[in-house]
Amino acid sequence: MPEFKLPDLGEGVTEAEIDRWLVEEGQEIEEDAPLVEVITDKATAEIPSPFAGIVARIHVGRGDVVPVGTTLVTVMNASDFEASKGSGIEAEVTPAPAGNAPAAEAHQPPPPPPRSAPTGAVAAAERSANGDGKAKAMPPVRKLARSLGIDINLVRGTGPGGRVLREDVEAHADGASASGPERVTQPPPVSGGERREPLRGVRRKIAERMSHAHRVVPPVTHVEECDVTELEATRQLANERSEDELRLTFIPFIVKAVVAGLKDYPAMNASLDEDAGEIVFHGRYDIGIAVDTPAGLVVPVVRDADKKRLREIAADIDRLATGAREGTLTAADLRDPTFTVSSPGKFGGLMATPIVFHPQSAILGVHRAGERPVVRDGQIVARLMMNLSITFDHRILDGMTAATFILDVVRLLEHPAVLALES
Repeated sequence: MPEFKLPDLGEGVTEAEIDRWLVEEGQEIEEDAPLVEVITDKATAEIPSPFAGIVARIHVGRGDVVPVGTTLVTVMNASDFEASKGSGIEAEVTPAPAGNAPAAEAHQPPPPPPRSAPTGAVAAAERSANGDGKAKAMPPVRKLARSLGIDINLVRGTGPGGRVLREDVEAHADGASASGPERVTQPPPVSGGERREPLRGVRRKIAERMSHAHRVVPPVTHVEECDVTELEATRQLANERSEDELRLTFIPFIVKAVVAGLKDYPAMNASLDEDAGEIVFHGRYDIGIAVDTPAGLVVPVVRDADKKRLREIAADIDRLATGAREGTLTAADLRDPTFTVSSPGKFGGLMATPIVFHPQSAILGVHRAGERPVVRDGQIVARLMMNLSITFDHRILDGMTAATFILDVVRLLEHPAVLALES
């Protein structure tokens, strides 16, 4: 009977979360029919069935995070499936290889030492009893522990067979074991109209990434005012002269100005390789655009923004934003931006401090534009003003670099004729 295991999804992905099953047990399916949707660190992907037959057993549930090689589903032909039902015996299933799937663990950890023992001592004692003294963990979890300066062998694992999970490392970093006796295994009674839902899917990935960035990045935010009166006039005129083309917003102009600034300040277009202990200065200009979607924040990427004209950038942003909201983006659309622009549009407020998309060095926050009284040539006049904020990783960048970069961006946006000359 064919068993379908979580395949290697490429891009260095070692595990995936089951977001949604597209079939149910007992259902007949065709080869290449949609089987399951999974979420990885890179994207949401729909996986088709490599077999035709009847879904005899689904091995993992929605919300489970499983490594590559885990058995996801067993498919049987119709006669074998009917025979298994008639016998009243569950279809025989070959477990996934040890070390690949949580279900493959052949033993359970021994009872923990007394409650008063420190977390590290509990973990060490358990592994000593197991006979190896080394933590079981997937590569992304080990990388997280290294980035937080934690000896993973001192972290008590709550996964099957004592496997160390991401939440175990994060709890250890906060000074408490996620598997301690105080851990709540059942939600408290709901009262007063409360509603609870599992933290899973895209929201779970966002939570993991933001928590990691918050722990490892020492952020600093610098804010500047930008007079976009002339930019707004240019934008409106461009839209009036090309009514049949995609309407321009501020964001394509901002991306254009950002790219010009990144060329002058290469450290702004860098990332930190913590494992190698190196700052990577990128020779490409792939700009992430933060997009709010019903599932959560998504950051698709405008590729080679330095090589595109203003309307080409606008078309890319429109395509990516639509794909993000409809859930049709591919892993390639989300992979490895070198710098990110975050713009909540009219909901942007006066100022905010966006979290740096680790391992990038910085993120630009674009805030709401509105008329304000300002002084020009000794006179108080009304101008269309916008705040721009740059939040940066102080391990990579100094304040002077970030400040001069954002001033350069402001100058270009305040003089759109000069911005138009940028290649």
